[in-house]
Amino acid sequence: MAKSRHRLIRLAELPVDTNQGFRIDGKPVLLCRTAAGVFAIENRCTHQLAPLEGGRMRGTNLFCPRHGQRFDMRTGATVGQLTKIPIQAYEVCIDEDDTIEVLLPD
Repeated sequence: MAKSRHRLIRLAELPVDTNQGFRIDGKPVLLCRTAAGVFAIENRCTHQLAPLEGGRMRGTNLFCPRHGQRFDMRTGATVGQLTKIPIQAYEVCIDEDDTIEVLLPD
């Protein structure tokens, strides 16, 4: 499957233990940075369709700020009981000038 590359922000603009939402080609995408790495996931909880931006992160897990549903940022898989519907996880690259790039399916 073909993927399109989207340059977003420099790594220094996304401090560790923060996340920031973007709209890329109409898709809500959340960039997350923890000590475990930089992740890009769908910015929409599948429990009540609320944005995930601002959710607490621990390791590779993100907690929905509304009800605490947990998602694995590496795969989008759910961890918990509120929903079994996963979210999209996207490939992330850091280019030679430390810009975070997200690869989205075409």
